[in-house]
Amino acid sequence: MLPMVFAYLDQIGCDRVTRDKVREYAKLLERRAAGQLQTAATWQREFVRRHPAYRNDSVVPQEVAHDLMVACSDIGEGRRHEPSLLGQFVVEELTTGGAYEVPLESGPIDLEQRDALIQKYALRSIETREGG
Repeated sequence: MLPMVFAYLDQIGCDRVTRDKVREYAKLLERRAAGQLQTAATWQREFVRRHPAYRNDSVVPQEVAHDLMVACSDIGEGRRHEPSLLGQFVVEELTTGGAYEVPLESGPIDLEQRDALIQKYALRSIETREGG
């Protein structure tokens, strides 16, 4: 899947900063898939279980639900870091500055171009895994 993502980024003329951010996300997903980081569901269950207002009766009080939603919002908007969920990945705080300054190019490509891009990134993926 990742070779296709990087092929698409090439096709639209993606900048290096965005490409590097996508690569960081891919590493995060890889660590989560390998079980090195908690899933969002596991993190949320543990949050509820550890909350002082939770009574271990399978009923989530409004206070716990509220605190969970605030925590999730803070994580997603970069105001709170949870290493068990994100590892060393840091979510940068959201801002609206510069959100629409990078025009992306897009256009149809033929099958040969698409296949060449996918092949290019498949090879890069293999080289990365092998340390080359």
